[in-house]
Amino acid sequence: MSFTKLLLSTRWFSKKFNQVEPLQTSAGSNTVSASIIPRPQFDELPLKKGHPKGSAWGLWGDHDERGTLNLITEDVVRAASAEFIQGIVVNLNLPLDVPLKPMNPRRKPCAHNLIAKGHANDDELDFNTQSSSHWDGLRHFPYSESKQFYNGVVQDEISSSHKIGIQNIAEKPIVTRGVLLDWYAYAQRKGLPHRPFTNQAITLEELLEVAREQRVTFRRGDILVIRTGWTAAYSRLSDAEKKRLGGRDDRASCGVEATEAAIRWHWEQEFSAVASDTVAYEAWPSPKPWGVCMHEVFLSGWGMPIGECWDLEGLSETCRKLGRWTFMLTSQPLNLPGGVASPPNATAIF
Repeated sequence: MSFTKLLLSTRWFSKKFNQVEPLQTSAGSNTVSASIIPRPQFDELPLKKGHPKGSAWGLWGDHDERGTLNLITEDVVRAASAEFIQGIVVNLNLPLDVPLKPMNPRRKPCAHNLIAKGHANDDELDFNTQSSSHWDGLRHFPYSESKQFYNGVVQDEISSSHKIGIQNIAEKPIVTRGVLLDWYAYAQRKGLPHRPFTNQAITLEELLEVAREQRVTFRRGDILVIRTGWTAAYSRLSDAEKKRLGGRDDRASCGVEATEAAIRWHWEQEFSAVASDTVAYEAWPSPKPWGVCMHEVFLSGWGMPIGECWDLEGLSETCRKLGRWTFMLTSQPLNLPGGVASPPNATAIF
């Protein structure tokens, strides 16, 4: 019996008895490609009794630390290279000192110290890795009820090891296809309300309509990028208004609704990650209409990084001019062992 057939039959047997067997995802003769791993249906989550709501622990192995980034196979990278046509490169990162005051009042803003040594200059930076454009890594936000992170990691392990740290992304940087859904442009055309500094929810129906208007479809391993207009609205504020906005305890910001239907849709599209220009990707504070928020399910249930506060203004303009909404997306986070989050150092290439 071939290794692949043995794998598939073993997975059926394990599922029958409510077990999840480990899968190899590293290079080698018995490597399991993401393209042949049976994708559980959303209604089959969690994969094992007692695991948190919506989680997919064990799908990539009990000790996996990359989660949905495993969907970015060599085939996915090769397919993404077809997006590189015009030779246009677009930055997706805000300056490290933007926002002027971090949206979480307990986070410090970026401090840059220039050290003039007479014969040369040095830099020193002191900043919170989530104060500007960033990836939320898998150590950031556990399931609120069980206090468990991805694959069951607990806080004691977070504090005493490098498990599920941001280095797992840095050591194998992200190269895949990105897809922009420009909800903000759609909302302006339709005359929809835009309240970026409240927890206004962008509905799944609206996102699907944007996708239809842009004539985009999704592929396994894509990164979904949503422009909400948050950074555009923020850029129009005065410095005094920006400082007041950063001092709010509720940190209210617009974002995607965290309904069961929206979470289900994200799973079914097989995204490797998601990102947006707003503070939390999902509408925040989350009313948790499904009992859990997207941060719990995406980060700690699926191991899916969430990009927040990305600069999507240049991306939107480029997509509109070219009449295309897909691109090669690259990201090289900080190689910080045990890191919770990181600037994405993300680039779109057309």
